Amino acid sequence: MTTTSTRPITFEQYLTYDDSTDRRFEFDHGKLVEMPPATRLHNLVMMFLAFCLQTEIKNSHYAYCVSVNSTEIFNGCRTRRPDILVMTIAQSQSLGNQPDILYSPCLLVVEVVSPTCRSVDTIEKRDEYAKFGIAEYWIVDFTLGIFSVLTLEDGVYIEKIYKQDELINSNLFPKISLTMNQVMQSV
Repeated sequence: MTTTSTRPITFEQYLTYDDSTDRRFEFDHGKLVEMPPATRLHNLVMMFLAFCLQTEIKNSHYAYCVSVNSTEIFNGCRTRRPDILVMTIAQSQSLGNQPDILYSPCLLVVEVVSPTCRSVDTIEKRDEYAKFGIAEYWIVDFTLGIFSVLTLEDGVYIEKIYKQDELINSNLFPKISLTMNQVMQSV
C-alpha cells in the first residue's frame, strides 16, 4: 500500500475523489492510500468464501448480506475495505444511493492475507476492527495454511486457529461447514 497524497484532504473530499484511473484508495487521517490490485489467487479465495457465506445465509434465513471488496468501514479517522464483509440487511438498505461506507460495526469481516500486506492484514486491521466493535473477524492465510476465527470479547479478539480438515467454529454462522482444506482446494 502506498500513500499517494502529499496534501491532506478531508473525508468529504475523499468521498468524491476521482483521479480518472481504476486505482482504488482508502482514506487514512487525511491521506489517500492506494490499494494494490488483488492477485488471481486472492480473488478466487474471496469468491469461494463469499459463496460459502451467501449459501449459509440463504439456507439459515439470516437477515444478512455479503459484500465482496466493495463496502468500506469508516472509524472516524480512516477507512478499510475488507475482502469480504457481512452486514445486516438493515445496514445495507440504509446505504441507499450513498457511498458504500458503513459508519457502524458490521457483523463479520474476512481478510485473505496478502504476502505484501501481511502485517496490515494480521496486526493493524485486527486492532482497528476490535476497536470498531466488529464481532467476528476471519483471517485466511493461504501461505501458512491457516484459518483464524477471531471473536470479540470485552473489546479484545480471542483467536482460534484451524488447519487442514478442522471444521471452523463461528458464533455468527454456527452451522457453516468449512475447513482450510476446502478453501485451499477452491483455487
